[in-house]
Amino acid sequence: MDEHLYRSRLSGEPSEIADKFMSSLEDDMEILFEDIVGTEAHDIMLCEQRIITRFDLKKILGALERIRKDAEKHTLKITGKYEDIHEFLENQVINEIGIEVGGKLHTARSRNDQVALDVRMKTRTELNLISGKLIELIQALLTKASDSMDIPMILYTHTQHAQIGNFAHYLLAQIDLFLRDLERLDSCYTRVNRSPLGGSAIGGTRFPIDRRRSASLLGFEGVIENSMDAVSARDFVIETASCLSILTINMSRVAEDLIVWSSSEFGYVELADEYASTSSVMPQKKNPCTLELIRGSTGVVCGSLMSLIMSIKGLPSGYNRDLQATKTPLWIALKTVKDSLGVLTGVISSLRVKREHWVEAARNSFAVAVDLAEELTAKGLTFRKSHMLVGALVKDLVERKQRMNDLTANSIAVTSEKLIGEKVNITDLDLTRILDPLSSLEARQSMGSPSPIEVERMLRERKKSIQMNADSLASRIGKLENADSELRRLVNSYISE
Repeated sequence: MDEHLYRSRLSGEPSEIADKFMSSLEDDMEILFEDIVGTEAHDIMLCEQRIITRFDLKKILGALERIRKDAEKHTLKITGKYEDIHEFLENQVINEIGIEVGGKLHTARSRNDQVALDVRMKTRTELNLISGKLIELIQALLTKASDSMDIPMILYTHTQHAQIGNFAHYLLAQIDLFLRDLERLDSCYTRVNRSPLGGSAIGGTRFPIDRRRSASLLGFEGVIENSMDAVSARDFVIETASCLSILTINMSRVAEDLIVWSSSEFGYVELADEYASTSSVMPQKKNPCTLELIRGSTGVVCGSLMSLIMSIKGLPSGYNRDLQATKTPLWIALKTVKDSLGVLTGVISSLRVKREHWVEAARNSFAVAVDLAEELTAKGLTFRKSHMLVGALVKDLVERKQRMNDLTANSIAVTSEKLIGEKVNITDLDLTRILDPLSSLEARQSMGSPSPIEVERMLRERKKSIQMNADSLASRIGKLENADSELRRLVNSYISE
């Protein structure tokens, strides 16, 4: 058959520039297998509904399987001028088995519901892969957190020393962010995993198709019922890119923290050599380039989201060719996130944490000032008086170029009497305990704080949560694998008749 299988309404061939401009064949290689499998399921349904014969189905499936196997072996040659993968596959089948049988392949279907189907199938597969990689990242963070319980760190607000925390508590904060990302991906998946097949061009078909049957054959959890919605809606693409954008933003912030902490000025962590780069001219350099690229990838993924929004926002209801432009940004976002997750997991797993630098920084910091204020409040002062007193003490220490651990019980007693008219008595032994970063953490009592007891509790609960998520993902993937196995069985049984 002629390459332009669908152009009988038009006279003449498209111009070369228009032909190339309209073709999505290159982008469609991402959905080649989905298009083959979706066609097989659709035609099996047509046969079961007695719209095509078993003889027709056998020949169609045989041709499709030969194309699929060639594609798996990377021997499939796609040459010629085709608008898309759908035209190419149908043309290949017709060329092999003739138009009398091959021409029935596309019965009761349009490229509109066909491409919507393929993109949903591809997206759900990628969402599962990304969810799996995200679980691996969270597990790496959990492992690192379990090994970091005794590492105090300075927590920042406004990029200034705020309170004492610990590295395990920091990692738990990132774990909770990524668990929410996992929840978003899971929720998104439920809306992606609905079949649009059978919506036809926009208004359905007069053939007695069974849309639920084709959806079941392909492992979908139901159908997009309204035919107009089925073929034209791309909110699932925007939602997917939105979830991925939030995920990359969260990864970018972790990357930024580690980039800063790996600098000579901080020296808190060191990347494994396998995840670092160097300079072409400065021999001393060990650059965190992997983390910088993760940080940079956020712009790529968020840019893909904006591209999708702009492509879709002004479209009239129904299918429009503008939707062809939504595939490339989606593929880019999915691939970028997959790659970034794998690299960040490797960075975390192999990260060297320099405990001695964290401890030294914490002991030389004023971040325990709030602990002293709370201790004085517990001893009877109002918190505002405690706040005023400790603020004045810190001011005096700074002016003297001293640190918090230079504070004495006598200076507290003298300053309190002058400032608030009350003499605060505290022993130097108590003061040493209060100003010790690790003792500071042990005194915390509020839920979710970086106290050892709370961190241990949160670690136990997060381990249970990630296992539940892993089990849920395995079940989700298992359903798709079972559906594919059953479809393979049916295909082979029809071919072997």
